[in-house]
Amino acid sequence: MELNLFGRFFEQTAEPEAPEYYDSIFLRLYSNQTDLGDRIRPGGNGGGLTTFGDAVLLLSWDGQVFSARSADEVSETNIITPDNGYSAYLRAAESEQFKDLNHEFGLHRYNDILFYESGNNRGLAISYTEFDGVENCYRNTIAILPLASDIQSVNQLSAEADDWDILYRTKPCLPFKSMMTALNGGPAGGRMAFQPPSTLYLGSGDYSWDGVYSHKAIAQNPEMEYGKIIGIDLESREHHVVASGIRNPQGVVLDQAGSLWIVEHGLRGGDELNRIEEGKNYGWPVETLGTQYSKLPVPESTSQSYGRHENFTEPTFSWLPSVAISNLTLIDGFHESWDGDLLMGSLKSMSLFHIRIKENRVMFSEQIEIGERIRYVHQHTDGRLILWTDSEKLIFLTGKPFTDNLVDDYLVKTIEEEQLRSRIKTTIDACRQCHSIDPGDHANAPSLALIFDSEIGSTEYENYSTGLKTKQGYWTRQNLKQFLLDPEKFAPGTNMPDPGINDEATLEELINLLEAFRSRDMDI
Repeated sequence: MELNLFGRFFEQTAEPEAPEYYDSIFLRLYSNQTDLGDRIRPGGNGGGLTTFGDAVLLLSWDGQVFSARSADEVSETNIITPDNGYSAYLRAAESEQFKDLNHEFGLHRYNDILFYESGNNRGLAISYTEFDGVENCYRNTIAILPLASDIQSVNQLSAEADDWDILYRTKPCLPFKSMMTALNGGPAGGRMAFQPPSTLYLGSGDYSWDGVYSHKAIAQNPEMEYGKIIGIDLESREHHVVASGIRNPQGVVLDQAGSLWIVEHGLRGGDELNRIEEGKNYGWPVETLGTQYSKLPVPESTSQSYGRHENFTEPTFSWLPSVAISNLTLIDGFHESWDGDLLMGSLKSMSLFHIRIKENRVMFSEQIEIGERIRYVHQHTDGRLILWTDSEKLIFLTGKPFTDNLVDDYLVKTIEEEQLRSRIKTTIDACRQCHSIDPGDHANAPSLALIFDSEIGSTEYENYSTGLKTKQGYWTRQNLKQFLLDPEKFAPGTNMPDPGINDEATLEELINLLEAFRSRDMDI
């Protein structure tokens, strides 16, 4: 038994080995991860990620800010976050007035962090559930930390709690609930997005004031800034309700065209992807594609639209059953097969969802199993994807197309002898300095993808030597052997350098690999 930083004994158990990669349809996602569990107060989950300079900033649920440049380079920052009233909440919960209510302190948390920059607007924004110890109530709050233009690195940055400027607080301040959880910050939403030059969007959830876990619902009440998408101008500090009828917006993002998208956490069914339009009402809790976990209809919903969504703005897409959506991000500069798409994390399904939108409809939603409850997904400016999980892991992902993995997988499958496998890998890697293994890619040299048994000099490569242009026949096993052993002798004047293959086994296996490319016998 050992004692952790928070004075709790725990037994050391062997952690399962982290996967080296995760496969999606178009890409293999290579993983590098680190565990921050011993640095964060136990008992809660949440937080957010943003990029500042060359570092990713992680805001934990308990208000700490970490800097990460890789899984091996994670450190605490000198950023102290604004007080969210956690201590005041603990005192209130112990008071005679509120001690008999159900309190889950891990649901009183910091929700998101965002770096924004446009013109004169530059800074960090933090959203969190704030408890007011005077009025004994709570609300969604955004605080900002303006940053001078000469501060370019987190290493230059320090802040005290009082340095933050309160930009916005939702109204009215909500009282404790007598039903279920007194302060349920799980459905607070709290995710943010920035649209230049000066608009900050906040997804403000309903804190379970929904008629299911409370006696009344507030998302449809125009006087209450909960169950709403809020737009806030950083310059004028004015705000307005952009859209209503929202339950728990856990992802808020702008696409390349400037359209605002959210993912909304539903009940048993009803996780939604919504394209947010000014003034629209998205129905919650009067209309939903979900039910209570008891399998009964949501009390506020209309019987006429049960299992339908016909009276309010319908979702672009809905997951049935719910996958417990979390954060949402836009992919740009990761890989051409993903760029412009949305990437969503989920809790229950422990997966990523790769979502393609075309003409405001979902073309596909690809599930990529990760095996961790994904709380947040973010793309760093260098292209890497970073995941924050409920097990307090930071996972860094890089994507490579399967042609980059094809050779490795094939060699592991077909060659048991490690030294021979290594020689083949070294040889084919040398070949790939000039030759692609993608069919049709003849830019620098003929592609090797379909070369076996093809006519010599027959690809679309434009710079064949005269020796190969005039050579008759096909790339049979025998011709490939002769060419690879002595290119100049086989085709005088060829541009092909001597590959330096000195043993029969390497030569045979290399030709086997070329034959496998041709026959497409690469399904592993």
